[in-house]
Amino acid sequence: MYEVIRGQEVAVARLKAACRSGRIAHAYLFTGPAGVGKYAAARGFAAALLCASAREGVACGKCFSCRLFQSGNHPDYHVLAPEGVTIGIEKIRRITFALGQRPHHRRHVVVIDQAEKVTAEGQNAFLKTLEDPPGGAVLILVTAHPNLLLPTVVSRCCEVRFRRLHPGVVVEELVQRHGVPPDEAKILAVLSGGSIGRALELRRPEMMALREKVLRCALAPALREVQGSAVYNKTEVEEWLAFFNLWYRDLLLYRITGDSGPVVNTDRLAELKEARLSRTGLVASLEAVEAARRMLRANVNPRLVLEGLVVRLGSIMRSQKPEVRSRN
Repeated sequence: MYEVIRGQEVAVARLKAACRSGRIAHAYLFTGPAGVGKYAAARGFAAALLCASAREGVACGKCFSCRLFQSGNHPDYHVLAPEGVTIGIEKIRRITFALGQRPHHRRHVVVIDQAEKVTAEGQNAFLKTLEDPPGGAVLILVTAHPNLLLPTVVSRCCEVRFRRLHPGVVVEELVQRHGVPPDEAKILAVLSGGSIGRALELRRPEMMALREKVLRCALAPALREVQGSAVYNKTEVEEWLAFFNLWYRDLLLYRITGDSGPVVNTDRLAELKEARLSRTGLVASLEAVEAARRMLRANVNPRLVLEGLVVRLGSIMRSQKPEVRSRN
């Protein structure tokens, strides 16, 4: 099942070696950016752990256990994922109870996707199970934000890191597996920061429209862009901040180096080259975006965070004298 995972050879090799040797940890923490194959690797690892005749650390795909797994009906395979904002303590209690029952086959395997969304109460309730799962059970926590997990949870897990994918790998996947035109795939590969999942998300019409709106506001901050009937939740404002950050980062890098190579917004080079905000103004803009992120993490009202940021960016642009770039 690992054949669908691209660019994660080190992590996959480590998991295969664990299965071959039989030296399997009781709890794993799969970390790395979203959309780079962590969950797919968790499924592949779980299938191998449950397989009756795994070879070279890979599930055979043919035994009774593998057929149950592939059909989604394996009684010893348990998946937890958020339904809404969090994974509550009741779900954790149900999994803990299930692990206390004798497995139907080799062992219980639990995969918790977006593990950072388990509530603090749920994480605390899960500590004893993580430290010593009953009956040889294996738990796999998958997260792009390990910093949001309790340190006591992280310390009980064996971490497996997944890296950002090379843009070339993302382009190949988008073109060959998802039918994205090559030119569009190249832009998405850079914008996504090496994440196939993020690239596909950015391709959605509503995300493309949001990006256009944010870049328009970044060039000429105006409250009218964020006011009106729209109701902004935390996730939406996070997207605004991400696009703002990439844009001002690109401007600053280009202003300092004159090199378009590191630019992420490759389809907006003409606008980027024409922008004349000073280095001081760009640094202040990036600092304003980061301050907005801190406020959002502190649970300040998302709409107020966004409106306050736009006002601040407008003030920065009005107060800074643009630098004149040398044309030599």
